[in-house]
Amino acid sequence: MNIQQLKCFVSLAETLNFSTTANKLNLTQPAVSHNIKSLENELGIVLVVRNKRTVNLTVAGNSFYEDIEGLLFRLDQSIKKAKRLSEKYDSTLIIGYTETVFEKKVLPDIIKRFKEKYPQIQIQLKKSNLTREKDDLLNQKFDIIFTTEDNLGKDIDFCFYPVLKGSYVCVLPQNHLLANERELNFEQLNHKSIILFNEHQSPPTLKSMHRKIIENCPDSSFTYGDTINTINTMIKSDLGVSILPNFVVVEDNEISFVPLSYTEEVIYGVACLRGEERLEVKRWISTLKELLT
Repeated sequence: MNIQQLKCFVSLAETLNFSTTANKLNLTQPAVSHNIKSLENELGIVLVVRNKRTVNLTVAGNSFYEDIEGLLFRLDQSIKKAKRLSEKYDSTLIIGYTETVFEKKVLPDIIKRFKEKYPQIQIQLKKSNLTREKDDLLNQKFDIIFTTEDNLGKDIDFCFYPVLKGSYVCVLPQNHLLANERELNFEQLNHKSIILFNEHQSPPTLKSMHRKIIENCPDSSFTYGDTINTINTMIKSDLGVSILPNFVVVEDNEISFVPLSYTEEVIYGVACLRGEERLEVKRWISTLKELLT
């Protein structure tokens, strides 16, 4: 099945005339007939019934037309959009980000600064998943990713540029009994309802933190949240407290956070492939350093 076959079918469905379709698509009438027949053979269904005077769609053909017509229209619009962008920009930089509070604060300023200096480079932001980031970077789904250093481990395929050092905090409702403490330890969290972040989306240090919490709080009950926003909603609903890196904590007047007496740092930054030679990537990292140092 190819686009030419689909275009022939959609046009024929609209004109119900092989000659008109051929003229419209700048093809010969036998070419249109061949495309329609090939499409029917590949699908294993009859789409069009014709005799010497009329052309009609079968029930299956009419259903197929209704579905495929919108798809072809969107494809055509996508091609036109891509052509417009290719004329406007010299190149594209695809950045994977995880929607941390830090990113929401700094990314707009970084992008504005970058666009002022390099207006010919198009920026695309795409939501990334920490557990798939390395594969996505290797497969060039992204040019640059925001990630934690421990998420990359000792993999020599990547270069990591630290941006900030985070620490763990206990996030809890503002009216919680522990909300006014200057610092909290694991013992104080025992017997509490604790909300853990989805382990399948957690970097290694957060997984390690989860294990320490479970080991040191044997009398606590545990639930899980798939996103930071979900965890925030659960906390505000008095469903429990959570332990998170401070740079992902959403500022909210219904939530408080108290430092945890746990000294391991979480280093956050950007990464790209080692040996990356694209000038766009080097310029982005240079702009990031200028703005944050």
